[in-house]
Parts: sequence; structure tokens; C-alpha cells
Amino acid sequence: MRDAAVAGLIWIASLRAALAQQTNPAPPISETGPAGSSSGAATAAATDFNWVWLSLVVALVVMALWYVARRRQSGPPR
Repeated sequence: MRDAAVAGLIWIASLRAALAQQTNPAPPISETGPAGSSSGAATAAATDFNWVWLSLVVALVVMALWYVARRRQSGPPR
């Protein structure tokens, strides 16, 4: 359980650092094309945000595997 807590704290710290890096002010990106079109900048921003969803999915899978392993360690149901 201690290892899971340490891993969770490390994951949260790295997520906070990644979010802080993402929210740094950057120079404006010039967008070309008509309003409402799928510009390159909008596509890049959406792609750049995919790592958040991926990290959430990975965290859920790890938690599910941990849960299954703990249930199997506890032995057969009474």
C-alpha cells in the first residue's frame, strides 16, 4: 500500500508540473483560414492535450490491476 501511495504522489507531482508547463504564457500563434475552420493551431492544441487523457487512462488501468491483485492476495471469499 505504501508503494501505491508513493507512486500516486509522484504521479500527481508530475501531472502538476506538466500542467504548469502547459499553462505558461506563450506568444500568440497566428491562425490562417476562415473562422470556424480546423486550423493547424487548433489541431495542434487538441493533440497536445491528449497526453492528459492518456495519463488518466493509464492511471485507471494501474489502479484496476492493483485492485485485482489485492483481491487475489486476500484469499478466497468467506
